[in-house]
Amino acid sequence: MAANIQLGTDQQFIDAWKSTGGRASEVAKLLGYTATSKVYYRRAKIEKRLSVVLSSAGDSNHKGRGDAGATPYDYNPRLRIDGFTGAAVVFSDCHWWPGISDTVAYKALLEVIKEIKPKLIVANGDILDGAQISRFGPIGWVKTPDVKAELDEAGARMTAIRRAAPNAHHIRTIGNHDLRYDSTLASRAAQFTGIKGFRLADHLCEWTETMSLWVNDGVVIKHRWHNGINAGRNNTLKAGKTMVTGHDHILQITPYLDYNGLRWAVQDGTLSDPGGPQFAYGEDNPSQANSGFVVLPFLKNGRMIDPEACRVIDGEAWFRGQKVASIKRKAVA
Repeated sequence: MAANIQLGTDQQFIDAWKSTGGRASEVAKLLGYTATSKVYYRRAKIEKRLSVVLSSAGDSNHKGRGDAGATPYDYNPRLRIDGFTGAAVVFSDCHWWPGISDTVAYKALLEVIKEIKPKLIVANGDILDGAQISRFGPIGWVKTPDVKAELDEAGARMTAIRRAAPNAHHIRTIGNHDLRYDSTLASRAAQFTGIKGFRLADHLCEWTETMSLWVNDGVVIKHRWHNGINAGRNNTLKAGKTMVTGHDHILQITPYLDYNGLRWAVQDGTLSDPGGPQFAYGEDNPSQANSGFVVLPFLKNGRMIDPEACRVIDGEAWFRGQKVASIKRKAVA
């Protein structure tokens, strides 16, 4: 069988695909392919290698993998950063709620970012809470913020974080609470597909969105995978990579050693207050949730060494043995 000859660079192929609106026959003419099957083969290779989506044109008689005329899947499943060195800050589970978002962990995050000047900042899912679209029903007649109020709050907080390190890469992984914004609209207002504002990404456009972020191949940052008390260990054990996850609000860093060497199970805590009204469904049961975030140091050779935690303890945030933020307590009369 003859090998598929690659004509043009990957970027030239992507540019040709986009300029033709995803019509393989026109891409073939532009780049000199003798058959559209070879164009489809090249597209599949590029999508897999670069984690991009090249959707087919909407022609009714279009042939390909069956996505012609359909709404493209616009969630980037994987983003890669190779050759990264320096510090990366990862926080998650903000569940921002108007009026109570200025938590100790949030204040500490801004202080640490300004101090260490990270090259990468990752918001690792659940930026929104989505109280009025939650899978948990309301408790009594408690008043919860509407979606617009949450969006405004999230936008303001994310802007403040970005401004604290304007030269860093700003990436947002998708959490299950974040997805509820999109899925609620998709299930109830499908006629508005494609209109700006119906995706959470439209409101946080200065943050690159992805399902997972791979840094230097050995570190995977994503919102969640396994659940339960052993989630962190199971994540890195089964992935064979250092895994940095949120979702369970646990702040824990555990080394894992096997014949492949050392990797880490990192759970990055929550930027919210675990005792806040967002989590009333927990019925004040004992919880391992802990406010804080993590810092990942990468050496010049790209290897990650011991992750560091900024942890909130009794209303005070501690990082590298120093108190970086605390609750302003009212004086007793």
